[in-house]
Amino acid sequence: MSKTYFLLAMIGCIIVTISSCAKKEEKSDAAAASWCTEVSSCSATPSGSITGVDNDTFSGVFSVFHYFGHIGTSGFDNATDCVSNAEMLASMTTQMGLPTGTNSMIMNNAVTSSSSFAQRINTYSDTSCSTETASVVFSYNLTVGDNVSGLTTSVGDNTYSSTATKVTYTQSCVALKASSDAGATFLKTLLSGLSGIDPAVGTSYKCEATDTKYALWKYTPERTSWPGALVEETSSSAYPSDWSTSTDTMTFIP
Repeated sequence: MSKTYFLLAMIGCIIVTISSCAKKEEKSDAAAASWCTEVSSCSATPSGSITGVDNDTFSGVFSVFHYFGHIGTSGFDNATDCVSNAEMLASMTTQMGLPTGTNSMIMNNAVTSSSSFAQRINTYSDTSCSTETASVVFSYNLTVGDNVSGLTTSVGDNTYSSTATKVTYTQSCVALKASSDAGATFLKTLLSGLSGIDPAVGTSYKCEATDTKYALWKYTPERTSWPGALVEETSSSAYPSDWSTSTDTMTFIP
């Protein structure tokens, strides 16, 4: 599938460091775990609007997958956000190691306040995103910085804006749950950088997390024949200087 490279930047953001220390007095509903410093909440519910990104405002749910649903590709349902396309699932299994027996998934981002958003991943054993095997939420605090101009407008076959906005986002927490043995194995692999991670099937965990990204964001508002989109270039060390072949394009649900 020609646009699977759009997934790479998003997947790169799924590297997480969870603090490891003793159980806090104020606990979440998760069982105590040595690899999880528990927090009381980890929001993933769409709410509010982010302002100031290239002098614009946006809200709602956005994803690299929505593009395929918008153009009518089979196995991408923007009404439910469910992805059951076998080719894409095979690609995602290669890149992320999805749970054994995954036949559908939901992977998107949601604006959760004026200064936060969440990355959400859910995997399912059926083709209609009904029987969940694993879920992960990475919640980020967002700081909107200065606008930039003079960016390259043509990279490969893609055309981008010459303007964007610098943003910084830092993980505030991660919420995870395995609903099957295959889901638990997936979470252990996904978060393999953690020491001793061992999520119990059926238990929800909400843990502190730290990981900072520096990015250029450009929002394109919804048009008559096309939904809004957010273009992103990220780095783990400093603000990117321009768009590249790794630039990610995420489309909003119309």
